[in-house]
Amino acid sequence: MSPIHPPTAHLPPIAKIVAYTSAQLLDALLYLRLLYNPEVRGSRRIRAREVRPTKSHGSDDSDAIQLIRSDTFERSYAVRWLIALISRMEDIQEPTPDTQACSASALEQPVHPEVLIQHAAALLAVCAGVAAAGTVQRIFSFESDEAGRIEIPLKDIPLENHDYTSVGGQTWGGACVLAEMIVEHPARFGLGDTSPVGNDDRLGRGDLRILELGAGTGLVGLTVAKLLAALGNRWATVVSTDFHPSILANLKANIDANFPARNDDGMITIVSHFLDWANFPVSASTPDVLSDPFDIVLGADIIYEVEHATWIKNCLKRLLRYPSDSLTTSLFHLVIPLRSTHAFESSTIESVFQWENHVEPVILSKESIFCEAHGDIGNDVVEYVYYRIGFPESQPLA
Repeated sequence: MSPIHPPTAHLPPIAKIVAYTSAQLLDALLYLRLLYNPEVRGSRRIRAREVRPTKSHGSDDSDAIQLIRSDTFERSYAVRWLIALISRMEDIQEPTPDTQACSASALEQPVHPEVLIQHAAALLAVCAGVAAAGTVQRIFSFESDEAGRIEIPLKDIPLENHDYTSVGGQTWGGACVLAEMIVEHPARFGLGDTSPVGNDDRLGRGDLRILELGAGTGLVGLTVAKLLAALGNRWATVVSTDFHPSILANLKANIDANFPARNDDGMITIVSHFLDWANFPVSASTPDVLSDPFDIVLGADIIYEVEHATWIKNCLKRLLRYPSDSLTTSLFHLVIPLRSTHAFESSTIESVFQWENHVEPVILSKESIFCEAHGDIGNDVVEYVYYRIGFPESQPLA
């Protein structure tokens, strides 16, 4: 990738915007997006059987981007540039390739003005709105052969007073990876096209119960809920849990944004709820929403303390449906990144969930997943591990 430059040095001059092609202007908008509204790191899977990570200057580029992002003058210039682009959109003409403003990108296909306006308006909201204080609006889109496109608008919130326990306010790559995997292969997660469930079965075996641990912004749980709503073949209850107050508030807001007209008559119910792994269960007075076991438990990027694996296992003993009670395989699907800074914490999964007896959850399968750290920065690769965990009697779905 070419060196990172601030908007004042990289963008076409405001006075000459109309001299640039729509393709060049789109390139400029995408560059601003890289600076001020980047994709989630490590969320783009590499679809190859073997990947050999290579070293790069990705971290140096990231540091440069952070410096530019925190520069109020550069952000103000970006806002002025975006306003100028939107206001002069009707004046933009496709120049001939031999004009001084043109480059190789001028030979590309013209971009529809509406596309430029949409990109510019979205970036303007990010640069001039609350996102300037650390809040980021995102839209995730996943394609399903069975359900079509699943779109999830989300809000990320900043770290609260340097409190590391509030890191769940941002969407992490593991959640993107798990959500995409679920949409692409619902049957692998027990969400496939089964016999439709009638209204009379809602309180019986047909009511699928799904739990998301450490939900954060709620991407995984919301993806499951929207996927099931699109498939329309199951009654289901999705419970997205976390424990930090600000994260729970943002989680509820994200659920409300995606399901604004929730009611008791819908086939899919999704709610947010407090759950502290360290203190569950504290007594017999378990909240009603957690009183019955779950058929599917989901977790992404939730192991960053030594105790987490043990706490989660204790939760699963109570919350994951035991095979003898279930007509389907009940599994905990976990995706975690292999970070050098948290290598020991990640290793606790395999020590805590090892095969010891026939009454506790164990690792049933393990799979490595590789993702580009950033699509446009260097060649860094992020490695994830996908575990399927359940009781020994359980057999993973194909």
